[in-house]
This record gives sequence, structure tokens and C-alpha cells, in this order.
Amino acid sequence: MSALLAPSGGESDSTERKRLRTVPARQDPPRLAPMPFLVVLIGVLGLGLAGLLMLNTSLQGQAFETRQLQRQESELAYRQVELETKLDKTAAPQELAERASALGLRPNPYPVILRLPEGTIEGDPKRVDGDEVPGIVVKTPAELAAERAEKEAKQAAKEAKKRAEAEAERQREQQREQEREQDQQRQEGEN
Repeated sequence: MSALLAPSGGESDSTERKRLRTVPARQDPPRLAPMPFLVVLIGVLGLGLAGLLMLNTSLQGQAFETRQLQRQESELAYRQVELETKLDKTAAPQELAERASALGLRPNPYPVILRLPEGTIEGDPKRVDGDEVPGIVVKTPAELAAERAEKEAKQAAKEAKKRAEAEAERQREQQREQEREQDQQRQEGEN
């Protein structure tokens, strides 16, 4: 026989086995009614959609403001470049010389140098009239136009004087001619 079928040593069949009994039924917690859950769920979804709508509106407003500020930034950048170009042109040596000439300033061929650390003066300071170095004087377009107009006026005056002299000469010639004719007529009348 096998060991599995052999009776166990000290226990007898006559002992009473413990009886199995059923486990009492587990009580489920009370269930909520489905209607309040649906109301809460719909409320949460509604609040979420309202929040998304407000977020979207806020983002659209910020995007519009961003585009407007970018447009303003580019306009200001163009204006800055324009002003820097104008500043560079105004600060050019030729432009400064023209403006100085327009104000009546003339170059000084007798410069005076002041050495600051020592406080010494080098050179002989002299007052200038502006005619010392005429080739250095930069003239403004207005000064050039005034000079041109003055030259043209002088030329026109010379031409007018020549015409007046020519007219006067012509009239004198006519008078002489008339006097000759009158002399010839007198001589013919005497003959």
C-alpha cells in the first residue's frame, strides 16, 4: 500500500471533524443615486469649457497685443536707423564745415595750441578776417547761389552798359548823319 492511503497514526476516524460553515454575506456600502453624479460631472465639464474659453480669449488678446507691439518695434527700428543716418550725415566733416561757414566762421591759418597739463600756449594768436585762405573756405549752397547771382547781375550790368553805350553811339551817329545832311542841304541851297 501506499503511504497516501494509509491511515494516519494517532487519529481515529471516530474523531469529530470540524465542520465547515458558510461565510456570512459581505454588506456593500450604500450606493449613490446616479443623478447627483451626473449633475456634478456636467458642472465640472461646464467649468472646464468656460475656463478653456476664457484662456483662449486671453491668449487671442495677448497675441493681438504682441503683433501690435512688434509692428511698433519695427517702425521704431526704422525711425532709429533714419535718425542715425541723419546724425552721421550731420556729423560729417563737410557738413560741419558748411554749417560753420554759414555761421560766418572761417578757418584760421594761424593756429594756437594749448597744452593742458603744462598750461603753455604754442603759436601766435592772430585775429583772421576770413580772406587769408580763400581755398579752404567751404561755401554753403546758399552762398554759392548768392555769388552766382552777384556774378550774373554784374554781367547783366556790363551788358546793359555796353548796350546803352552802343545805343548812345548809334544816336550820336544819327545826329552826325542828320547834321551832315543839313550841312549838305545848306550848301546846296547856297549854290
